[in-house]
Amino acid sequence: MYKLLVIAHREYAAMVATKTFLFTLIMMPILMFGGLILMPKLSKLGGGKTKRIVVADATGKLFEGLKLAAEARNLALKSKQPTDESHPKDERENRDGPFGDQIDYWELELASETSFDSARKLALSDEIREGKLYAFVEIPSNAVEGSEPASQVNVTFVSQDALLSSARQWMNGVVQEMVRTMRLEQLGVDVGLVAKASLPINFVPTVPYKATKDGEASTAETGNVLVTLLLPFGVMMLMFMVIFLAAQPMLESGMEEKSHRIAEVLLGSVSPTQLMAGKLIGNVAGSLMIFAIYGVGGWLVADSNEWTKDLPLSLLPWFIIFQLLGVLFFSSIFLTVGASISELKEAQSLLMPVWLVLVAPMMVWLVALRDPNGPVATAMSFFPPSAPLMMILRLASGQTIPWWQPPLAAIVLVIATSFVVFFAGKIYRNSLLRNDSASTFRQILGRLRG
Repeated sequence: MYKLLVIAHREYAAMVATKTFLFTLIMMPILMFGGLILMPKLSKLGGGKTKRIVVADATGKLFEGLKLAAEARNLALKSKQPTDESHPKDERENRDGPFGDQIDYWELELASETSFDSARKLALSDEIREGKLYAFVEIPSNAVEGSEPASQVNVTFVSQDALLSSARQWMNGVVQEMVRTMRLEQLGVDVGLVAKASLPINFVPTVPYKATKDGEASTAETGNVLVTLLLPFGVMMLMFMVIFLAAQPMLESGMEEKSHRIAEVLLGSVSPTQLMAGKLIGNVAGSLMIFAIYGVGGWLVADSNEWTKDLPLSLLPWFIIFQLLGVLFFSSIFLTVGASISELKEAQSLLMPVWLVLVAPMMVWLVALRDPNGPVATAMSFFPPSAPLMMILRLASGQTIPWWQPPLAAIVLVIATSFVVFFAGKIYRNSLLRNDSASTFRQILGRLRG
């Protein structure tokens, strides 16, 4: 037992005390989640510009209202900057958008002509490419009225980012409302009555009711869509990062001990079973430390954004259970592959199928989140390689999962991990002192016979 703890301590220290591990520990969440944090900052950094938009209004009725709306918008933005703390947080977030849309000012100019000919279009397009002009717009004459009502009126909006342009989206809404009002007036319809009749109906997203101590029905509105999506995905990514950071060093450890003949010295004092068991114990201890660091950091981020109320504490025990099983499952495979090869490039082809089944839940996470009890999510929850990530995603979704599925998935994963560790131990024992390298899984499995 003492030898086992010595090996576990040595493996734990070798895992967490390297510069590579510390660098990866810091960079992994930055690479995966940094974009969500930096996106609002970068968007606001690039905003604040005045963009010229030339409008050709063939109706002769829309430009003045459109220009007044743009001036009112610019004035509102200048008086209510998103960094102005006098405005409530939710008001600033709604104005900026979920990812911090750029806050630019739009200067509208009326073109001398009612439509652009080919030469004018080419000239304006050159100005857009040179950065002198942001966009030009053509409003057809039948936008308000025409001899034959059209099912759809197309207004041309030309810019280099036309598809993603927030100016296009804003102008589309303003022009639609103006045209609607004009058409109603032409038909002799009271616009005020139509506005009252058109008041929107809001379907409030609400979670199922629960009984209080007094026997009353109690419920609460769900959070915003962004939080509902990000929290389960963030929990799943935390599980992935823990397994990745714990399993990868096992590959390098197995290769190092074999290539430098360290295993020959170690086997003079301990058995291969003790050596592998000690490595796995140290590896599990390292994974718990990773989880503690990321878990505390994630909780602080969630608490600062008031997301913790959407994250059930009952998820924590299941996270630890599936994390430990997932770490043991994949670390055993990585250690076995490391002890069976001589060069790192040989591990890439061998571990590619392993990586694919590990990241499979990340490829279908949105489908699983929309329907946590659907066939895809349920099947992947009972498939051992994908069970840790998929089950934790389902549990973090906030929807009701059948009570028997998490324990059954854990039992299936325990049985699968036991088999993997057992067979990996036999391959590890038969590979440590071999000089040849296995290039396929078939050759690795062939070492089960000694």
